[in-house]
Amino acid sequence: MSRYSHRLDNDLNMLSLGYSLSISDDLEWVTVHDFKLPPSYNYSYTDILIELPADYPLSPPGVGSHIYTDPDLRFRGRKLEDLHENVNPGWGNWAWLCYEWINWDPNTDDLVKFMEMVRSDLTKPKTK
Repeated sequence: MSRYSHRLDNDLNMLSLGYSLSISDDLEWVTVHDFKLPPSYNYSYTDILIELPADYPLSPPGVGSHIYTDPDLRFRGRKLEDLHENVNPGWGNWAWLCYEWINWDPNTDDLVKFMEMVRSDLTKPKTK
């Protein structure tokens, strides 16, 4: 377990106040169940799987590590530009939602803020 496990435990507990979670025994990933999507998607809710960086919170989720969602997710009937299908992280049928950079402050940001950032990014995504 990393030296930041107390912080990760706290952040997972805070996230669980708003979402149902599945957490791997080794803290390698967390699935956020029934994540409410913004309007114009083909689903109202989806699951989001987050690979947790080994050095969390120094590194944000989604950069270096990955986040995944439903491979059939569509916005206004179109595929998301940053959603890469046909990937299998080893935990089921997922599509990788690509982030190259995230504005992240390891001293103040947490998994709740990260999920709100994901929701904001999904509000008007680039599509193909």
